[in-house]
Amino acid sequence: MSKLHRIGVSTAFALVAGLGFSGSALAGNPLDNVGVEHNAYLGCLMADGSQPPSLELLVTRCGYRPQGTVADFVRTYQPYMPTNPNLSYSQRIAPYASQFTPAEYAFVKRIEAALSPQAQSPEEIDRALAALETQALAQLGDKSPGARGILASLSTARHSLQFWTPYYIDRLEDSHAKLPKWLRVVIKVVATVATDAATGAILGSNPVTAVAAGPAAGAASGIVAGAL
Repeated sequence: MSKLHRIGVSTAFALVAGLGFSGSALAGNPLDNVGVEHNAYLGCLMADGSQPPSLELLVTRCGYRPQGTVADFVRTYQPYMPTNPNLSYSQRIAPYASQFTPAEYAFVKRIEAALSPQAQSPEEIDRALAALETQALAQLGDKSPGARGILASLSTARHSLQFWTPYYIDRLEDSHAKLPKWLRVVIKVVATVATDAATGAILGSNPVTAVAAGPAAGAASGIVAGAL
């Protein structure tokens, strides 16, 4: 991991401590590295506001090394980059529903409930996701593609929540709103990248897809955030 990536990870952990989040690693999630990697690359992609986050920058600025050429990497992953921030978590997962067992897919619905637009605080969302993470480990394990998708999704959702909460509080704070705009935006972004992590883990039996699961999610979240 480069110095820039280490800074990104350190920043993520500092945000956890400062905002009272419980921290994904406490649940013992073996896929927690997906969320950590997501925040590290995302911190790099968002560091220069003059350039929109992109898959190209993931390689040229943030040190990601794809297996093939940069052009091949972009061509492979660009179709997976989200363009509609208004789809719910389950709507984004729907094309991959056949990859889950019924028990695994039940967690898709529960994750969507945790990411409800009616949530009153990021801490409330984090607690709900942490509880689901613990339950998923106990009930699903981490061996099947669907189970790994759920665990990767939960890790990325929690790390992404930690990253975007202070970012949007500073930009969209509205102390008079019953449901602050910044929290609604955070939920949309988290739902997007949590899906990216799930599908990346589900398709991980294909090495080409597995390689960029975390970085592609980081790039996607930056792009979606810029469009909101």
